[in-house]
Amino acid sequence: MSYLRPICGEKNNCAFVQGREIEKCWCMQKVFTPDLFKQIPLESRGKACVCVKCVARQKEEGGD
Repeated sequence: MSYLRPICGEKNNCAFVQGREIEKCWCMQKVFTPDLFKQIPLESRGKACVCVKCVARQKEEGGD
């Protein structure tokens, strides 16, 4: 499902893509800030996601 590819192009290890329950996905344990979602281009919103590296990078840059 390429529509779930993260905006950075990395793999996100999404449970949904792997056929597992979404409740068991890594993303359910993370906090996503509005600024992170703003980085997703308008045409990709609702089709792209973020990966673990995107979340970690934002935290390192002081975005949380």
